[in-house]
Amino acid sequence: MTTPDIHAGARLPWDAADPYPFYEARRRHGDIVWDDTAGAWLILGYHPARLILAGSGWTSDPLANPNTPAALRATDPDILRRNILFSDGADHQRLRRAVRDVFTRSFIADLREGIATIAAHTIDSLPAGVEFDFMTEIALPLPIAVAAAWMALDIDTARLLREESPAITAMLANSSDLSGIENGTDAIATLLTEFLPLAADRRAHPSDDLLSYLAADTDLELDDIVTTAIIIAIAGHETTANLLGAAMIRLMTPQVDDIAPIETIDAIDDRLITELLRLDGPVQAVMRTATRDHVFDEIVIGKGEPALVVLAAANRDPTVFTKPDQIQLHRPGPAPLSFGHGAHYCLGAALTRLETTITLNQLVLRRPLLTGAATWRDNPALRGPQTLPCAFT
Repeated sequence: MTTPDIHAGARLPWDAADPYPFYEARRRHGDIVWDDTAGAWLILGYHPARLILAGSGWTSDPLANPNTPAALRATDPDILRRNILFSDGADHQRLRRAVRDVFTRSFIADLREGIATIAAHTIDSLPAGVEFDFMTEIALPLPIAVAAAWMALDIDTARLLREESPAITAMLANSSDLSGIENGTDAIATLLTEFLPLAADRRAHPSDDLLSYLAADTDLELDDIVTTAIIIAIAGHETTANLLGAAMIRLMTPQVDDIAPIETIDAIDDRLITELLRLDGPVQAVMRTATRDHVFDEIVIGKGEPALVVLAAANRDPTVFTKPDQIQLHRPGPAPLSFGHGAHYCLGAALTRLETTITLNQLVLRRPLLTGAATWRDNPALRGPQTLPCAFT
């Protein structure tokens, strides 16, 4: 699967464990404010965020952003050109069209049994009464196992994908780190070397798996197929793992809101998943650069200026969501922007929701409890726990 996209470069002075007070403090100055630290316009309100994500006159290409450092500009341009996250227009539609059919709700629903089996195997291997790190034992390996099964990868290739994933995510999250860019490009090269022969073999001898489906599209070069498959696996892995971790913290922590803690929950339904995504969506923000001037009331975002669309802030816009810091299962109003909006709306939204729903429902049966304080990843693109100590009762 994929995320709306992972923005590159901008750093904001927020606390990863709780970034929301920072967003609210900036929102007091307006829904659209300039931020010197990010070197970009912060889009904090729901309505302007939605307009920018769906509107014309914007690009997600980091090379159009004047703040993109030379280190990223010096990388192989094919890394960005072939990337469905950073492409626009015809290139984006060409890559999106290749995977559109495998991300329909009916197609994803057919994966339910396989996901449930993988989740059960992962969760049931952990005994009751023994402390473990939820991120290491469940959240991180589970979505990679789902992606590996979907692409029919052997154990060694699946292991390599998991090992190289953090370096690629770190590169996309912080493009000002030269060593991170080098590590990320090395990781991409390693995975390309591994996956290109696989894609060629699946094109010649197709089977019933995602990689074979992509390889069957003769309009795509093998490099396009492999890059798309890698992005689907890594973005889906990171998004689902971070959502699972954040959701477990929220559900295991007593809340002053409309839902009981996990000890009293019988089932995780679609409404709760929507609220968990709204409150703790892993993708904090996505970057766009204006390709022409845009006017929002008295604010002008000029051509070539970057806009950081802060999805996490838009999802807590108090003019759209009443009591935005609380879970409300019967919340009226529009859908949150956790998976983006418009041309870059997350293709894998249904898969992430399905994986999260199945996994959380199995976890509820084990009645997990927090056994210590979580730590959080220092990642400006994807928010999620680094460690999460807990135990099954």
